[in-house]
Amino acid sequence: MATIIRHGETCTVKVAKASKSVEAVVQNFIFEKTLDVVLNKSVKLSLKWNGRIYEGRGAGMDVESTGPEIYKTQTGIRG
Repeated sequence: MATIIRHGETCTVKVAKASKSVEAVVQNFIFEKTLDVVLNKSVKLSLKWNGRIYEGRGAGMDVESTGPEIYKTQTGIRG
């Protein structure tokens, strides 16, 4: 049996020093390693896993995210 990890298409990105949060489209995601998101169809941010959340820098601002919603599925012997 294998575990398949799937994720949602969007996630919430928050500016660390301000209280602003925006929805971002997930472009690339590796569970507990990296998260690449696109804001407003023009700004791409790369976030790295720090052991608790994803964080990174973009346009002079520190941003953080808990990542997209995760769906784990167990497969049986016959797929």
